[in-house]
Amino acid sequence: KATVSVLNWRVLRGCGSSWQAAFSTMGSSTIIVALGIAGVLVSGYALDVEWKLRTAGPFYKPACDSEWGSCSAVFQSAYAHPLSLWGLVPKGHDLDLSLASAGLLNYGVYVLYPTRLFRVPYRLLGVPPHVLLMLIAVAGVGFSCYLLYVLKVILEDFCIVCATFHVINFSMFFFGALPEYRNPTIHAAALLRKKVE
Repeated sequence: KATVSVLNWRVLRGCGSSWQAAFSTMGSSTIIVALGIAGVLVSGYALDVEWKLRTAGPFYKPACDSEWGSCSAVFQSAYAHPLSLWGLVPKGHDLDLSLASAGLLNYGVYVLYPTRLFRVPYRLLGVPPHVLLMLIAVAGVGFSCYLLYVLKVILEDFCIVCATFHVINFSMFFFGALPEYRNPTIHAAALLRKKVE
């Protein structure tokens, strides 16, 4: 039995390294932008579902509802608006963003990472772009862990759209932010010029 578990561990570890090898052949910016675009598309779908749930009436059934779980139940729960749930803003306030709206903003930032706009925090606050990317990715993974707990333990439901968000968040951390943090390549020349000046 111990031999089987050691063998399974070696196989799993080998799969992980081959995935990392496959992703390492792509540039960091390609991975970050591709995952950002995927997140924007999923967030757009989730926003569409939220809007139709409010306006289409009781007979609307989104494609993400199945026998496995209900994304509509999750999107209509109090947990879909975390800022009002946590008491940071009143319910219905303009800043009471849904998870889909917050996702659009978050993944939109990832799409902008290779651009000069991402250097603004460095100029204003001295935070290098790769460090800011890592902080956002760590926050995304932490928030995903919280939402996974909410889904499994509190709501006792499954949401394929939410699962897709979590896959994107963990992939962004492991295949986008972490390699860029360890070896900054995208904004490296601009940071070097700034240090020389």
